[in-house]
Amino acid sequence: MDAVETIVLREPWEIEPRLKELALTRKGLLEARDVAIHDSANATLFHAANAAGTFSYHSGTWALRDRFVGGDWILDRSDGVETIRNGKLKLKVAFSNVDIACNNFHIPKPRTKKGAGAERATGADLFGFADLPQYAPRPAGEWNFYYLMVDSDGAAELTRPVVKGGTFVAAVERIFLPSGADDSDKFLEDTTDTVVEFEPQIARK
Repeated sequence: MDAVETIVLREPWEIEPRLKELALTRKGLLEARDVAIHDSANATLFHAANAAGTFSYHSGTWALRDRFVGGDWILDRSDGVETIRNGKLKLKVAFSNVDIACNNFHIPKPRTKKGAGAERATGADLFGFADLPQYAPRPAGEWNFYYLMVDSDGAAELTRPVVKGGTFVAAVERIFLPSGADDSDKFLEDTTDTVVEFEPQIARK
């Protein structure tokens, strides 16, 4: 099977030029991260057990669109996956809550199972890479699909994953963003997220 080594970008001098190539900004991505994390803290004991993750997903998706839709970026819901899309660059970006982000030895795992639409969008037509976390199938297809991945501590990365069996099994590229421990408050931790991908209905305060 044809595989490529995962590209991991960690340093500002390599992150900023790459984000520019992707027509994204570190500032906009971190603002979307902050909105998602802060809104997850609205969950109380009287909410459903998965409320923190639900609020984070809704608001992270909203904030990603709020910061970037306009010009070449448009809202996209094809295959039932909530994204922003750049037709010129053949890019799609979605939001995902994950277990751990920005860990060199761990491919982030979504805290909700990804559907068949996400699997098709990431070009996961190969198998057998789950035991090779530093490698991924060679990219195929017209579109490049990234996720803004955020964990409950605020660590975030922009990553192009491979989805298989409802989870992320490998990554083609990972762009680490600053950890929430460095530049944000401590946030409410949620470990029981069972929200599915669906159309957000968000009422902003």
